[in-house]
Amino acid sequence: MRRLFVVLLFLCASFSLWAQNTDLLDSDMDSLFDEPVAGADTGEPLEPSAGDGEAAAGGNVLAGLVRQKGFSLEASYYFHAGIAPGWNPAPWDKVPTDSEYSTILGVGMSAGIGLDFQISDVLRVKNSFGFSYPDFSLTISEFFLDYSIRNVVFIRAGKYGAAWGISRNFQFANLLSRVPDGSSGGDPITIKVDIPIGVGGLQALGMTRIKDDGAIPRLREIGFGGKYNLAFTWADIDLGVFYLDAMPLRAFFSVKTTIKNTELYTEGAFSVQHKTWDDWKFSANLGVVQSFFADKFTINGEVFYNGEAGAGWFRPKSELREADVSPFIGGFNTALNLAYRPGVFFGLRVFTQFLYGINENTFQLVPGLTFDPLPHMTVSLAVPMALGDMNGTYYSHNADTRNRPFSVVLLVSLNGSHRFGLYE
Repeated sequence: MRRLFVVLLFLCASFSLWAQNTDLLDSDMDSLFDEPVAGADTGEPLEPSAGDGEAAAGGNVLAGLVRQKGFSLEASYYFHAGIAPGWNPAPWDKVPTDSEYSTILGVGMSAGIGLDFQISDVLRVKNSFGFSYPDFSLTISEFFLDYSIRNVVFIRAGKYGAAWGISRNFQFANLLSRVPDGSSGGDPITIKVDIPIGVGGLQALGMTRIKDDGAIPRLREIGFGGKYNLAFTWADIDLGVFYLDAMPLRAFFSVKTTIKNTELYTEGAFSVQHKTWDDWKFSANLGVVQSFFADKFTINGEVFYNGEAGAGWFRPKSELREADVSPFIGGFNTALNLAYRPGVFFGLRVFTQFLYGINENTFQLVPGLTFDPLPHMTVSLAVPMALGDMNGTYYSHNADTRNRPFSVVLLVSLNGSHRFGLYE
Protein backbone atom coordinates (compact mmCIF):
# COMPACT_ATOMS: atom_id res chain seq x y z
CA MET A 1 0.00 0.00 0.00
CA ARG A 2 2.76 2.41 0.91
CA ARG A 3 4.74 1.54 -2.19
CA LEU A 4 1.70 2.15 -4.37
CA PHE A 5 1.23 5.60 -2.89
CA VAL A 6 4.90 6.41 -3.35
CA VAL A 7 4.72 5.40 -7.01
CA LEU A 8 1.64 7.54 -7.59
CA LEU A 9 3.23 10.52 -5.89
CA PHE A 10 6.15 10.12 -8.26
CA LEU A 11 3.88 10.85 -11.20
CA CYS A 12 2.76 14.14 -9.71
CA ALA A 13 6.17 15.25 -8.48
CA SER A 14 7.63 14.28 -11.83
CA PHE A 15 5.60 16.72 -13.83
CA SER A 16 5.83 19.36 -11.13
CA LEU A 17 9.60 19.46 -11.50
CA TRP A 18 9.50 19.34 -15.29
CA ALA A 19 7.01 22.19 -15.51
CA GLN A 20 9.31 24.44 -13.50
CA ASN A 21 12.13 24.04 -15.99
CA THR A 22 12.31 26.50 -18.87
CA ASP A 23 14.59 24.41 -21.10
CA LEU A 24 13.05 21.06 -21.93
CA LEU A 25 16.20 19.79 -23.54
CA ASP A 26 18.17 20.36 -20.36
CA SER A 27 15.57 18.70 -18.15
CA ASP A 28 15.61 14.94 -18.10
CA MET A 29 11.93 14.03 -18.05
CA ASP A 30 12.64 11.11 -15.79
CA SER A 31 15.82 11.78 -13.86
CA LEU A 32 14.86 15.34 -12.97
CA PHE A 33 11.57 14.02 -11.71
CA ASP A 34 13.47 12.24 -8.97
CA GLU A 35 13.75 14.11 -5.71
CA PRO A 36 17.42 15.03 -5.19
CA VAL A 37 19.26 13.74 -2.15
CA ALA A 38 21.47 16.32 -0.52
CA GLY A 39 21.89 18.18 -3.73
CA ALA A 40 23.03 14.95 -5.34
CA ASP A 41 22.44 15.90 -8.91
CA THR A 42 24.76 16.02 -11.85
CA GLY A 43 27.84 15.56 -9.71
CA GLU A 44 28.65 19.23 -9.92
CA PRO A 45 30.68 20.55 -6.98
CA LEU A 46 28.79 22.52 -4.39
CA GLU A 47 31.39 25.25 -4.66
CA PRO A 48 31.82 26.88 -8.11
CA SER A 49 35.59 27.00 -7.73
CA ALA A 50 35.84 23.24 -7.60
CA GLY A 51 35.47 22.79 -11.37
CA ASP A 52 34.30 19.64 -13.07
CA GLY A 53 35.74 17.20 -15.59
CA GLU A 54 32.29 16.21 -16.89
CA ALA A 55 32.24 19.15 -19.28
CA ALA A 56 35.43 18.04 -20.96
CA ALA A 57 33.55 16.12 -23.59
CA GLY A 58 31.77 19.33 -24.48
CA GLY A 59 34.92 21.37 -24.63
CA ASN A 60 33.80 23.49 -21.68
CA VAL A 61 36.50 22.66 -19.15
CA LEU A 62 38.06 25.86 -17.81
CA ALA A 63 41.70 24.96 -18.03
CA GLY A 64 43.81 26.69 -15.42
CA LEU A 65 40.87 27.30 -13.09
CA VAL A 66 42.09 27.97 -9.55
CA ARG A 67 40.54 25.49 -7.13
CA GLN A 68 40.58 26.40 -3.47
CA LYS A 69 41.16 23.69 -0.90
CA GLY A 70 38.30 23.07 1.49
CA PHE A 71 34.90 21.45 1.74
CA SER A 72 31.19 22.07 1.35
CA LEU A 73 28.34 20.55 3.30
CA GLU A 74 24.75 20.62 2.08
CA ALA A 75 21.68 19.32 3.89
CA SER A 76 18.34 18.97 2.12
CA TYR A 77 14.89 18.02 3.38
CA TYR A 78 11.70 16.94 1.66
CA PHE A 79 8.28 16.31 3.24
CA HIS A 80 5.14 15.37 1.33
CA ALA A 81 1.56 14.38 1.93
CA GLY A 82 -1.19 13.68 -0.52
CA ILE A 83 -4.09 11.68 -1.81
CA ALA A 84 -4.25 9.49 -4.93
CA PRO A 85 -7.67 8.17 -5.90
CA GLY A 86 -7.65 5.93 -8.96
CA TRP A 87 -9.72 3.62 -11.13
CA ASN A 88 -9.04 0.30 -12.83
CA PRO A 89 -10.07 0.35 -15.61
CA ALA A 90 -10.75 3.95 -16.63
CA PRO A 91 -14.25 5.18 -15.70
CA TRP A 92 -15.31 5.47 -19.34
CA ASP A 93 -14.43 1.85 -20.11
CA LYS A 94 -17.26 -0.20 -21.61
CA VAL A 95 -16.78 -3.06 -19.13
CA PRO A 96 -17.89 -1.59 -15.79
CA THR A 97 -17.97 -5.01 -14.10
CA ASP A 98 -14.17 -4.97 -14.07
CA SER A 99 -13.95 -1.53 -12.50
CA GLU A 100 -12.23 -1.03 -9.16
CA TYR A 101 -11.91 2.23 -7.26
CA SER A 102 -9.48 2.92 -4.45
CA THR A 103 -8.17 5.91 -2.52
CA ILE A 104 -4.62 6.01 -1.22
CA LEU A 105 -3.58 8.42 1.52
CA GLY A 106 0.02 8.79 2.58
CA VAL A 107 2.91 10.83 3.89
CA GLY A 108 6.62 10.65 3.40
CA MET A 109 9.80 12.47 4.22
CA SER A 110 13.46 12.31 3.39
CA ALA A 111 16.67 14.03 4.35
CA GLY A 112 20.00 14.09 2.61
CA ILE A 113 23.58 15.07 3.33
CA GLY A 114 26.15 15.94 0.69
CA LEU A 115 29.88 16.30 1.38
CA ASP A 116 32.17 17.82 -1.22
CA PHE A 117 35.90 17.91 -0.41
CA GLN A 118 38.45 19.74 -2.57
CA ILE A 119 41.54 18.06 -1.15
CA SER A 120 43.98 19.76 -3.52
CA ASP A 121 43.93 21.51 -6.87
CA VAL A 122 43.90 18.11 -8.60
CA LEU A 123 41.85 15.87 -6.27
CA ARG A 124 38.21 16.21 -5.22
CA VAL A 125 35.97 13.69 -3.42
CA LYS A 126 32.19 13.87 -3.20
CA ASN A 127 29.68 11.64 -1.49
CA SER A 128 25.99 12.07 -0.73
CA PHE A 129 23.54 9.87 1.13
CA GLY A 130 19.98 10.13 2.35
CA PHE A 131 17.36 8.81 4.75
CA SER A 132 13.69 8.27 3.98
CA TYR A 133 10.38 7.42 5.66
CA PRO A 134 8.24 5.27 5.75
CA ASP A 135 10.78 2.56 4.89
CA PHE A 136 13.56 4.11 7.03
CA SER A 137 16.13 3.30 4.39
CA LEU A 138 19.63 4.69 4.08
CA THR A 139 20.97 5.09 0.55
CA ILE A 140 24.25 6.27 -0.92
CA SER A 141 23.38 8.14 -4.08
CA GLU A 142 26.89 9.25 -5.04
CA PHE A 143 30.43 8.45 -3.99
CA PHE A 144 33.16 9.39 -6.44
CA LEU A 145 36.47 11.18 -6.89
CA ASP A 146 37.67 13.65 -9.50
CA TYR A 147 41.35 13.74 -10.43
CA SER A 148 42.98 15.96 -13.04
CA ILE A 149 46.34 15.42 -14.66
CA ARG A 150 47.99 18.73 -15.55
CA ASN A 151 44.57 20.22 -16.26
CA VAL A 152 44.53 18.22 -19.50
CA VAL A 153 43.12 14.83 -18.49
CA PHE A 154 40.11 14.67 -16.16
CA ILE A 155 39.25 11.40 -14.39
CA ARG A 156 36.09 10.59 -12.44
CA ALA A 157 35.65 7.21 -10.72
CA GLY A 158 33.07 5.79 -8.33
CA LYS A 159 29.31 5.50 -7.94
CA TYR A 160 27.53 8.18 -9.96
CA GLY A 161 25.25 8.57 -12.92
CA ALA A 162 26.42 9.51 -16.41
CA ALA A 163 24.27 10.07 -19.48
CA TRP A 164 24.63 10.48 -23.22
CA GLY A 165 22.12 11.67 -25.78
CA ILE A 166 19.72 14.60 -26.06
CA SER A 167 16.11 13.43 -25.99
CA ARG A 168 14.31 13.50 -22.66
CA ASN A 169 11.26 11.72 -24.06
CA PHE A 170 12.96 8.61 -25.46
CA GLN A 171 16.45 7.92 -24.09
CA PHE A 172 17.39 5.42 -26.78
CA ALA A 173 20.66 7.23 -27.56
CA ASN A 174 21.73 7.11 -23.92
CA LEU A 175 23.66 3.89 -24.40
CA LEU A 176 24.83 3.93 -20.77
CA SER A 177 21.26 3.31 -19.57
CA ARG A 178 20.73 0.20 -21.73
CA VAL A 179 20.51 -3.20 -20.04
CA PRO A 180 20.59 -6.76 -21.41
CA ASP A 181 17.31 -8.62 -21.96
CA GLY A 182 15.98 -9.96 -18.68
CA SER A 183 18.36 -7.87 -16.58
CA SER A 184 17.13 -6.05 -13.46
CA GLY A 185 19.69 -3.28 -13.99
CA GLY A 186 21.53 -1.87 -10.99
CA ASP A 187 23.30 1.33 -9.99
CA PRO A 188 26.42 2.06 -12.05
CA ILE A 189 30.03 2.04 -10.94
CA THR A 190 31.94 4.04 -13.54
CA ILE A 191 35.40 5.29 -14.35
CA LYS A 192 35.67 7.79 -17.17
CA VAL A 193 38.36 9.94 -18.67
CA ASP A 194 37.67 13.28 -20.39
CA ILE A 195 40.26 14.94 -22.62
CA PRO A 196 39.45 18.35 -24.16
CA ILE A 197 40.53 18.52 -27.79
CA GLY A 198 40.10 21.68 -29.85
CA VAL A 199 36.45 22.74 -29.96
CA GLY A 200 35.31 19.50 -28.37
CA GLY A 201 36.65 16.56 -26.47
CA LEU A 202 37.05 12.82 -26.12
CA GLN A 203 35.46 10.72 -23.37
CA ALA A 204 36.34 7.08 -22.63
CA LEU A 205 34.77 5.00 -19.86
CA GLY A 206 34.26 1.63 -18.26
CA MET A 207 31.04 0.83 -16.39
CA THR A 208 29.44 -2.03 -14.51
CA ARG A 209 26.22 -2.30 -12.50
CA ILE A 210 26.09 -3.19 -8.82
CA LYS A 211 24.67 -6.63 -8.09
CA ASP A 212 22.40 -7.30 -5.14
CA ASP A 213 24.89 -9.79 -3.70
CA GLY A 214 27.78 -7.32 -3.95
CA ALA A 215 29.90 -9.80 -5.94
CA ILE A 216 32.91 -8.49 -7.83
CA PRO A 217 31.95 -8.23 -11.53
CA ARG A 218 33.62 -10.40 -14.11
CA LEU A 219 35.31 -8.85 -17.12
CA ARG A 220 32.39 -9.79 -19.38
CA GLU A 221 30.08 -7.83 -17.04
CA ILE A 222 31.99 -4.58 -17.55
CA GLY A 223 30.95 -2.31 -20.41
CA PHE A 224 33.36 -0.13 -22.32
CA GLY A 225 32.60 2.90 -24.45
CA GLY A 226 33.61 6.27 -25.70
CA LYS A 227 32.26 9.34 -27.40
CA TYR A 228 33.64 12.34 -29.22
CA ASN A 229 32.11 15.80 -29.08
CA LEU A 230 32.37 18.72 -31.50
CA ALA A 231 30.92 21.97 -30.15
CA PHE A 232 30.71 24.29 -33.14
CA THR A 233 28.98 27.65 -32.96
CA TRP A 234 26.33 26.40 -35.39
CA ALA A 235 25.79 22.92 -33.93
CA ASP A 236 26.76 20.53 -31.16
CA ILE A 237 27.65 17.03 -32.40
CA ASP A 238 28.28 13.79 -30.49
CA LEU A 239 29.45 10.40 -31.77
CA GLY A 240 29.72 7.41 -29.44
CA VAL A 241 29.88 3.64 -29.07
CA PHE A 242 29.31 1.24 -26.14
CA TYR A 243 30.15 -2.46 -25.80
CA LEU A 244 28.97 -4.98 -23.19
CA ASP A 245 29.30 -8.70 -23.86
CA ALA A 246 25.67 -9.49 -22.96
CA MET A 247 24.21 -6.79 -25.21
CA PRO A 248 24.36 -5.93 -28.89
CA LEU A 249 27.12 -3.54 -29.89
CA ARG A 250 25.59 -0.07 -30.15
CA ALA A 251 26.71 3.26 -31.58
CA PHE A 252 24.94 6.62 -31.65
CA PHE A 253 25.13 10.14 -33.00
CA SER A 254 23.35 13.33 -31.97
CA VAL A 255 23.14 16.81 -33.45
CA LYS A 256 21.63 19.87 -31.79
CA THR A 257 21.37 23.37 -33.24
CA THR A 258 19.49 26.62 -32.65
CA ILE A 259 17.96 28.66 -35.47
CA LYS A 260 16.78 31.99 -34.13
CA ASN A 261 14.54 31.01 -31.19
CA THR A 262 13.94 27.44 -32.32
CA GLU A 263 16.01 24.53 -31.06
CA LEU A 264 16.25 21.45 -33.29
CA TYR A 265 17.79 18.10 -32.46
CA THR A 266 18.18 14.69 -34.02
CA GLU A 267 19.73 11.41 -32.92
CA GLY A 268 20.41 8.03 -34.39
CA ALA A 269 21.43 4.67 -32.90
CA PHE A 270 22.73 1.50 -34.56
CA SER A 271 22.86 -1.96 -33.00
CA VAL A 272 24.37 -5.23 -34.21
CA GLN A 273 24.87 -8.68 -32.67
CA HIS A 274 28.64 -8.54 -32.25
CA LYS A 275 29.05 -12.32 -31.96
CA THR A 276 27.58 -13.02 -35.39
CA TRP A 277 27.73 -9.51 -36.89
CA ASP A 278 24.18 -9.70 -38.16
CA ASP A 279 20.72 -8.42 -37.17
CA TRP A 280 21.51 -4.75 -37.79
CA LYS A 281 18.92 -2.34 -36.40
CA PHE A 282 18.52 1.42 -36.60
CA SER A 283 16.58 3.99 -34.53
CA ALA A 284 16.28 7.74 -34.98
CA ASN A 285 14.37 10.79 -33.79
CA LEU A 286 13.70 14.40 -34.72
CA GLY A 287 12.67 16.98 -32.13
CA VAL A 288 11.99 20.67 -31.72
CA VAL A 289 11.74 23.08 -28.78
CA GLN A 290 10.06 26.45 -29.20
CA SER A 291 9.20 29.13 -26.63
CA PHE A 292 6.62 31.90 -26.94
CA PHE A 293 5.51 34.96 -24.99
CA ALA A 294 8.93 35.75 -23.48
CA ASP A 295 9.55 32.08 -22.61
CA LYS A 296 6.31 31.75 -20.67
CA PHE A 297 4.93 29.07 -23.00
CA THR A 298 7.19 26.24 -24.18
CA ILE A 299 6.49 23.42 -26.63
CA ASN A 300 8.58 20.30 -27.13
CA GLY A 301 7.59 17.95 -29.96
CA GLU A 302 9.38 14.80 -31.06
CA VAL A 303 8.98 11.91 -33.51
CA PHE A 304 10.94 8.73 -32.75
CA TYR A 305 11.34 5.54 -34.78
CA ASN A 306 12.54 2.58 -32.69
CA GLY A 307 14.02 -0.32 -34.60
CA GLU A 308 14.75 -2.29 -31.40
CA ALA A 309 11.32 -3.40 -30.19
CA GLY A 310 11.47 -4.81 -26.69
CA ALA A 311 14.83 -3.28 -25.76
CA GLY A 312 14.90 -1.73 -22.29
CA TRP A 313 16.66 0.99 -20.35
CA PHE A 314 17.37 1.25 -16.63
CA ARG A 315 15.84 3.95 -14.45
CA PRO A 316 17.63 4.14 -11.07
CA LYS A 317 15.86 4.23 -7.73
CA SER A 318 14.77 7.64 -6.52
CA GLU A 319 13.12 9.09 -3.45
CA LEU A 320 9.75 8.58 -5.12
CA ARG A 321 9.94 5.25 -6.93
CA GLU A 322 11.73 1.94 -7.10
CA ALA A 323 14.38 1.21 -9.71
CA ASP A 324 13.04 -0.51 -12.80
CA VAL A 325 13.76 -1.42 -16.40
CA SER A 326 11.44 0.34 -18.85
CA PRO A 327 10.79 -0.97 -22.37
CA PHE A 328 11.05 1.00 -25.59
CA ILE A 329 8.01 0.73 -27.86
CA GLY A 330 8.81 -0.58 -31.32
CA GLY A 331 8.06 1.37 -34.48
CA PHE A 332 6.99 5.02 -34.56
CA ASN A 333 6.46 7.04 -31.37
CA THR A 334 5.50 10.67 -30.83
CA ALA A 335 5.79 13.03 -27.87
CA LEU A 336 4.30 16.45 -27.16
CA ASN A 337 5.09 18.45 -24.01
CA LEU A 338 3.50 21.80 -23.13
CA ALA A 339 4.48 24.06 -20.23
CA TYR A 340 2.91 27.42 -19.41
CA ARG A 341 4.23 29.76 -16.72
CA PRO A 342 2.05 32.88 -16.66
CA GLY A 343 4.07 34.49 -13.87
CA VAL A 344 1.02 35.11 -11.69
CA PHE A 345 -0.81 33.38 -8.82
CA PHE A 346 2.06 32.11 -6.66
CA GLY A 347 4.22 30.86 -9.49
CA LEU A 348 1.47 28.88 -11.25
CA ARG A 349 2.73 26.34 -13.78
CA VAL A 350 0.43 24.39 -16.10
CA PHE A 351 1.75 21.42 -18.06
CA THR A 352 0.77 18.48 -20.23
CA GLN A 353 2.75 15.48 -21.45
CA PHE A 354 1.45 13.31 -24.28
CA LEU A 355 3.21 10.14 -25.50
CA TYR A 356 1.89 7.86 -28.23
CA GLY A 357 3.22 4.57 -29.55
CA ILE A 358 1.65 4.28 -32.99
CA ASN A 359 2.32 0.60 -33.71
CA GLU A 360 0.80 -0.51 -30.38
CA ASN A 361 -1.92 2.16 -30.30
CA THR A 362 -0.85 3.01 -26.75
CA PHE A 363 -1.07 6.47 -25.15
CA GLN A 364 0.15 8.21 -22.03
CA LEU A 365 -1.46 11.55 -21.12
CA VAL A 366 -0.65 13.57 -17.99
CA PRO A 367 -2.14 17.06 -17.57
CA GLY A 368 -1.49 18.94 -14.36
CA LEU A 369 -0.53 22.12 -12.55
CA THR A 370 1.64 23.27 -9.66
CA PHE A 371 1.86 26.47 -7.59
CA ASP A 372 3.74 27.73 -4.52
CA PRO A 373 1.28 29.26 -2.02
CA LEU A 374 3.90 29.75 0.72
CA PRO A 375 7.71 29.75 0.96
CA HIS A 376 9.16 26.23 0.58
CA MET A 377 5.69 24.85 -0.19
CA THR A 378 4.50 23.41 -3.50
CA VAL A 379 1.01 22.14 -4.29
CA SER A 380 0.74 19.80 -7.28
CA LEU A 381 -2.21 18.24 -9.07
CA ALA A 382 -1.85 15.74 -11.91
CA VAL A 383 -4.12 13.29 -13.72
CA PRO A 384 -1.99 10.47 -15.20
CA MET A 385 -3.83 8.38 -17.78
CA ALA A 386 -2.93 5.32 -19.84
CA LEU A 387 -5.14 5.00 -22.92
CA GLY A 388 -5.50 2.92 -26.05
CA ASP A 389 -4.95 -0.82 -26.38
CA MET A 390 -5.13 -2.55 -22.97
CA ASN A 391 -2.19 -4.73 -24.05
CA GLY A 392 -0.14 -1.67 -25.03
CA THR A 393 3.01 -0.72 -23.16
CA TYR A 394 1.69 2.47 -21.54
CA TYR A 395 -1.40 0.64 -20.33
CA SER A 396 0.32 -2.51 -19.08
CA HIS A 397 3.63 -1.01 -17.88
CA ASN A 398 2.77 2.25 -16.15
CA ALA A 399 4.26 3.60 -12.91
CA ASP A 400 1.41 2.23 -10.77
CA THR A 401 2.28 -1.23 -9.47
CA ARG A 402 -1.37 -2.23 -9.99
CA ASN A 403 -1.37 -0.77 -13.51
CA ARG A 404 -4.39 1.40 -12.85
CA PRO A 405 -4.83 3.37 -16.08
CA PHE A 406 -6.46 6.45 -14.52
CA SER A 407 -5.75 8.30 -11.28
CA VAL A 408 -5.82 11.76 -9.72
CA VAL A 409 -2.84 12.78 -7.60
CA LEU A 410 -2.86 15.74 -5.20
CA LEU A 411 0.45 16.40 -3.47
CA VAL A 412 1.56 19.04 -0.95
CA SER A 413 5.29 19.17 -0.37
CA LEU A 414 7.70 21.16 1.79
CA ASN A 415 11.35 21.23 0.84
CA GLY A 416 14.48 23.20 1.49
CA SER A 417 18.24 22.96 1.73
CA HIS A 418 21.15 24.71 3.37
CA ARG A 419 24.74 24.86 2.19
CA PHE A 420 27.86 25.57 4.20
CA GLY A 421 31.35 25.90 2.75
CA LEU A 422 34.78 26.44 4.23
CA TYR A 423 37.63 27.10 1.83
CA GLU A 424 41.16 28.38 2.22
